[in-house]
Amino acid sequence: MSEKNLKQQDILKFVIVSLVGIFLFMIPIRNAEGTYNIPLGHVITWLNSIFARISFGEYALGNLSFHYLLAFLAIFISFIFTILAYTLKPKFILENDFLKEIFLTSPVYIISRFIAFVIVIMIFTGRGPDFIINAFTGDVMIGLTAGLMTVFLILGPAMPIITDFGLMEFTGVLIKKVVRKLFTLPGRSSIDLMAAWFGSSAVSIIITKLQHEKGFYTGREAAVIAVNFSFVSLPFTFVIANTLGLSAHFGLFYLIMCITCIILAFIMPRIWPLSKLKDDYLENVGKQIDEDVPKNTSPFSHALVLASNRASKTSFSYVIEQGLKNYVNIFMDLIPIILAWGTLAIILVEFTPVFDIISFPMGWFLNILGVEGAFEFAPSTIVGFIDMYIPAVLLSSAPIRTQFIIGILSIVQIIYLAETGALILKSKIPLNIIQLFIVFLLRTIIGLPIIVLLTNLFFR
Repeated sequence: MSEKNLKQQDILKFVIVSLVGIFLFMIPIRNAEGTYNIPLGHVITWLNSIFARISFGEYALGNLSFHYLLAFLAIFISFIFTILAYTLKPKFILENDFLKEIFLTSPVYIISRFIAFVIVIMIFTGRGPDFIINAFTGDVMIGLTAGLMTVFLILGPAMPIITDFGLMEFTGVLIKKVVRKLFTLPGRSSIDLMAAWFGSSAVSIIITKLQHEKGFYTGREAAVIAVNFSFVSLPFTFVIANTLGLSAHFGLFYLIMCITCIILAFIMPRIWPLSKLKDDYLENVGKQIDEDVPKNTSPFSHALVLASNRASKTSFSYVIEQGLKNYVNIFMDLIPIILAWGTLAIILVEFTPVFDIISFPMGWFLNILGVEGAFEFAPSTIVGFIDMYIPAVLLSSAPIRTQFIIGILSIVQIIYLAETGALILKSKIPLNIIQLFIVFLLRTIIGLPIIVLLTNLFFR
């Protein structure tokens, strides 16, 4: 499609759907109680209140409301069907590429599903070690995953609205030149940024991995993109803010997160270890990239062409299909990981001195920056290396400013072994687990003062 044969209905489709997406995800509105939240946030709050009133009796530790039951079923089904896929190998899984990818998965996901299954059985039956079924560990995590089920029920079908109707392509083209100058990357990496911004960090890693293997990125470029651009998407950022009870401040929360990530993306490629990575393409592929700008075409016109072309190829039936796939991916992959590793991490925090010892220097750092409860909540600055949701759980009793600061930090850190870290380590991107942890620490140490400064300036 060229600028000359753009169809008006495709342009309108791109513009209207993208504006709807921006409204749903980014514009705070006030409800009858005077609380500001994005529209989807209000829907989630309303749905949570309904689900909380629908009860299926009691389980060992509390009331079995509808979203608790959903969480239990998601973990149960993910584990049972994974076992079936590897043992009985049913045709409906093996002959369906999507289900095959979900259930014939990597060892990290298999182990996570097994641990989550065991934990959830202990929680619901009340039989098991106290450090697992304790009110401060397993019970907290099953409550968190139950709440996330409601969030994802709304976000699942809403995500394609903002990712698949041209907004990514439109924005990506307009910021290409900026990406090269600021982040030492080819312009096309802006698409990876958009994929994370509006989609998910996992999607961004997968795109980067494929582009690296096809010769569009050098090893250094792929590494820089993976650990700087693959931050948590807008919808998932809202999940963190909502978990912390900060949804009313989501606009500022998200703005400070974006500013901090941009500053870090400028700094990180220019310092060790990323600056010392070889700037070479894979030997068996070579360089394939060509970013020549079309002649006699303005960036805006080219962006409009790509966006309208994408919108023309996306149907609303596709949105429904993608929404259903999002549900399956989230419920089968994400929920077990959150419950399994979140519970284990909280056990280490609550019943051992491991994270208190490891995080003591961070407590000192937080104290210097004037963060309230510095040493008490320092473990939440380190435990995010395992999974991004765990800090939000540990911060439930923290002062609101501390929640705000460390909540943003948990997103800015980017590298979570349960998701982005595992995907990077499985790829040909030249980063090992030690380098990933060093990058995680550097993002934490450099990012914290920025977040604290911006919070002190704007958070009231």
